[in-house]
Amino acid sequence: MKELINGLIIKKRRKELHISQKELAEGITTQGTISALERNSTSPNSDILTKILERLSLSLTDVLVGNEKIDNQKLLAAADKCFMNYDYHTVLTTLKKIKKITDPHQRAHYQFLKTDAKMWVKKDYDDAIFEYNQLLQETNDRNEIYAVLATCELGIVYSLKQDLEKSAFYFKKLPGLMKKLDLDQHIFWSLSLFANLSEFYLNIDHQVGKCQDLLTEALHFAKKNNSPFFVDSFYLLSAEALYAKNGEWTAEAIDDLTKSCVFAEFLDDKLELAKAQKHLDQINKQ
Repeated sequence: MKELINGLIIKKRRKELHISQKELAEGITTQGTISALERNSTSPNSDILTKILERLSLSLTDVLVGNEKIDNQKLLAAADKCFMNYDYHTVLTTLKKIKKITDPHQRAHYQFLKTDAKMWVKKDYDDAIFEYNQLLQETNDRNEIYAVLATCELGIVYSLKQDLEKSAFYFKKLPGLMKKLDLDQHIFWSLSLFANLSEFYLNIDHQVGKCQDLLTEALHFAKKNNSPFFVDSFYLLSAEALYAKNGEWTAEAIDDLTKSCVFAEFLDDKLELAKAQKHLDQINKQ
């Protein structure tokens, strides 16, 4: 493990905590071992290293170097955070730092983020269709979360191109694909799938009942996982579904619009906030 431990990170962290080498070593190992570790000239056994890292509040991932998979995962995680904030330009900038990917799951992750971010930045839907299909062709595991997301995005792209027949073709694949996923392992992406499929049922497939059933499931899933992501969208869609069903803004629908505004403000989701507020403004004028 010698070549995989970055001693400079350990040294930097020790100094940030104002701990001497002797203090760090106390009860764990010798000062000489700490000194050698910080110079990258040796690496202690795993038990000693674990105790040193715990004392410094570091993880093994923090100090490992020269590991392609670990380095790539850090960058992909950073890109994910930007994606969740709709900061697509920074997603693309972050992904450019990845030079090589050999892990199939990480490759699918990278390809999905790059294709989706580029699509929203450049609005080149034909190019996005090609790249999503390429991702599907290169992914052997059809239960791969990013293959399912690519299927969903193809439905979205075709709806943007007003080709509703092709859009429906991809969206109707999602329920079966989602049943095969461990949704709890991919909370943000799962909520994204719930939101997009619910919108399809309401606005393209015009199946209000299916939309409402899925929204109930989506809100339960979000609550179970303590996640606010897309909850503003769920309440907005719920209100619109009630309006489509009843032909008027009922008290329940208005309550859902209000909840949508609250969550949209919390999430700083200006798009959903504007939609919900527009409905409320029209209701107040009646």
